[in-house]
Amino acid sequence: MIQTKRTLANMALELFHWFIIGFLLILPILYELSGTFRYHAKFALYYACIFGIATVVCLYGWLRPGDVNNHWFILWAMNHVKNLFGIEVEVRGEENLKSDKPFILVINHQSSLDCIGMFVIWPQRGCALIKKDLKYAGPFGLAATLCGTVFIDRLNREKALATMQNTAKIIHERNVKLLVFPEGTRNHDGSMMPFKKGAFHLAVQAQIPVVPVVFSSFSEFYNKKDKKFTTGKFIITCLPSVSTRGLTSNDVTDLTENVRKQMLDTFNQTSFEATQNKLASKITNGTK
Repeated sequence: MIQTKRTLANMALELFHWFIIGFLLILPILYELSGTFRYHAKFALYYACIFGIATVVCLYGWLRPGDVNNHWFILWAMNHVKNLFGIEVEVRGEENLKSDKPFILVINHQSSLDCIGMFVIWPQRGCALIKKDLKYAGPFGLAATLCGTVFIDRLNREKALATMQNTAKIIHERNVKLLVFPEGTRNHDGSMMPFKKGAFHLAVQAQIPVVPVVFSSFSEFYNKKDKKFTTGKFIITCLPSVSTRGLTSNDVTDLTENVRKQMLDTFNQTSFEATQNKLASKITNGTK
């Protein structure tokens, strides 16, 4: 009886081994034949990279908890992630980020792939302002905390205002540059949604400049609706800083709209340029 159970257990284990082997053998076929499978597989790898990087940060971040300099490993690792996925980034106006004084850097938000662009232009002593929910996203949330990330509860207006007031003090006391997505959420529609005013209120309250940064459209290599995620290139444009000196809360609406218009114009221009460059590249390669 015991021998029979052992035999059955061995058979089940062998069947499981063959199942794993068959599954691994079919993966490359699915990857080549199914764009949807390829899309999800690449994103699974991308998020695995993100959480792997976060885990490493958790191991050393305890030595200096909350220190923005803990980003050093992320900057190094994300450069390799960028190369792994064949994404090329062209940066323009990077000199506008070279400042020893605090500023608020506002960036348009398209997808989680924005992380690649963020860490290409990450300023010295930079930290991000992100939604509170991500604080509880396992090793990612812990790593973000250890890197001095500012978390905001957008669903609670009073808590959000308190966070902004406290952040104004942190910016000056720690001499940090704050990275913010003013749209508040990802925009997959190839344009820009209206900006929330929080970052601009903060800039006016702290009397520090706003530096607009524009990521051109990812549409040539990424499209969530069509399940497309290929290799490609996008352009990052760092625009000149916008002073808030002397502005008051009454000026925030105009400041927000003026910055958004400037960013939207740049987005349209650089997105068109990136598209034309890719078309020209295809034509050139096709004639060879």
